[in-house]
Order: sequence, then structure tokens, then C-alpha cells
Amino acid sequence: MPHVPRLDAVVVGAGFAGLYALHRLRDRVGLSVRVLEAGHGVGGTWYWNRYPGARCDAESLFYSYSFDEDLQAEWTWSERYASQPEILAYAEHVAERFDLYRDITFGTRVESAHFDDAAQVWSVTTDGGDRYEARYLVTAVGCLSAPQTPDLPGSEEFEGTVLHTSR
Repeated sequence: MPHVPRLDAVVVGAGFAGLYALHRLRDRVGLSVRVLEAGHGVGGTWYWNRYPGARCDAESLFYSYSFDEDLQAEWTWSERYASQPEILAYAEHVAERFDLYRDITFGTRVESAHFDDAAQVWSVTTDGGDRYEARYLVTAVGCLSAPQTPDLPGSEEFEGTVLHTSR
């Protein structure tokens, strides 16, 4: 029977919320944590959306984590409304600076998560067949994790190339 890692917490998603959850739970609370991320890098939306001209519509400063004064002092945004590459670079910088990469599994999608009431534990299964057990499950997939294709009358008859910014 394969070994099933028993953790305090499993976090789904390595975007800004997932990175913070990992840092907070592991480094501040002292829990054992594993982050499961579908992509091959951190950043969430900013990892996936790399189309030309992608940038945030909120001031760059709002993407800065405020939990660490030194982190805030060492990062300077180049623009008031940062571009995708700069926001992604910031997420990568945070992951490196706080050694978050060691607890993230990339290229992994969660297929199921079930809570066992009797054992008080989550059983999380991935698309690769790996299974984790954890006391806590944190879903940090974000509101932009699932592409939303607009329902446009006649779009099914369009014969040209269709591009979707999230893919």
C-alpha cells in the first residue's frame, strides 16, 4: 500500500492567496503544509495570463504583501499599474525569499477532496494518483481559476481561430 503523507494542511493553488497561506501556516503557525498547483510556476492568474499587454487594473502597491516590512522595503514597482511580467516576478521573488518552493508541488491538479467526519481529516487526491491526508484544506484557487467563455449567439458557427485570454 502506497505511503499517504499526513499533513496539517493542504493548500490548493500557488497564486497570491496560496503563497500567503503557505507562509502563514508554515512559517508563522508552524504547521506542515503542501501546496498543490496545476501550473508549473507560482503566481496564479499572473502565471496563466501571459497575453501581450496583460497588466493589472489596480495599483501595483495593492499586490504587495504587507506582512513583512523588509519585503516591502526591498521591492519597488516600476509602474503604477504593473504589467504581467512584473507581477509574476514579484510572486516568484516572494516564493524564493521565503523558501516557499520546497512545499509546492507543480503540475498537479486536485481531482477530489473528501472529509472523513469520523477521523476529522481531509483526503485529497490528485490527477497523478497521489493522495494526501490533512487536518485542514485551504482552497486558494481564486475567482479567475476557471475560464468563462461568453455565450455569444452564432459563436459555434465561427470558423476562424478563437483565442481566450485565460488560455
